[in-house]
Amino acid sequence: MVLAGNTAANAAKIPVVASIVPLGDFCRQLGGDRVTVQVLIPPGASPHIFEPPPSVIARAARARLFVYTGAGLEPWAAKLLASRSSKNLEVVEAVQGLSLIEEAGGHHHGETLGEKQHHHASASGTKKAHDTHEVHRHAVGNPHVWLDPVLAQDICRRIAASLIRLDPGQRRYYEERLQDYLQKLAVLNQEIQKRVSSFRVREFVCFHPSFSYFARRYGLREVGVMELSPGREPTPRHLQKIVAAINKYGIRVVFAEPQLNPRVADVIAREAGAKVLLLDPVGGRPPYGENYLQLMRYNLGIMTQAMK
Repeated sequence: MVLAGNTAANAAKIPVVASIVPLGDFCRQLGGDRVTVQVLIPPGASPHIFEPPPSVIARAARARLFVYTGAGLEPWAAKLLASRSSKNLEVVEAVQGLSLIEEAGGHHHGETLGEKQHHHASASGTKKAHDTHEVHRHAVGNPHVWLDPVLAQDICRRIAASLIRLDPGQRRYYEERLQDYLQKLAVLNQEIQKRVSSFRVREFVCFHPSFSYFARRYGLREVGVMELSPGREPTPRHLQKIVAAINKYGIRVVFAEPQLNPRVADVIAREAGAKVLLLDPVGGRPPYGENYLQLMRYNLGIMTQAMK
């Protein structure tokens, strides 16, 4: 009878799908034993270039809650949201309602809900974009909002609200877990503020602009980005500008990412007499695993080593 009860309990859990590890951890922290969470993009893969196979998309569309970043980070999400089986899917787009940073070089990952050109149907029934005199244009930009713990609080509030809509009888359970996790994020924010205040160097160079929101929150300056857009090799002139910035600001370390090829970072580091350290924007690797708080403390430790 106990086994039957456990089976029934598992069957009653809300199936949740998240695109990346940090969003998956938010869902686990907030949903507790009321949810089962599947992360679509595996650890070690770059969200910018990974595309789940159709079988995974179909399985994800049968979940009750789908949490993804938006701003074009997961271009395949449109297929999932357009599928018939996603009709009753509760959706949280992490970037929705947040003030996005426009990316360097005018590169955008894509349009996001509430952050796109308004389109209107023409007389022929096709959609066309009106010019800037006729409509408001909203900037789209950097999708890495989860790396700011204060913005992460906003994302978590919206995830909790979706869980409550799906499981209203457990409202108090989700609200209590939300308050507990918001407090943990607040402690993390205070810890980062205190540590960063002691940094001697406040400028940094990274592989691509993952930590732009982190920098904006804590008064750091991203003075060089090696890869301005996913998969685009930097030009020799761009590399020279990065080396010049490293020398100008006395930067000792350039930051690469474990999900991306460090070759360009190695070249720049050799040219500038710096070394390469890894910052991880996504997680899923030892020693922090899939735990967002541990991931952020790891990254803080690496930054401290490089910038204090």
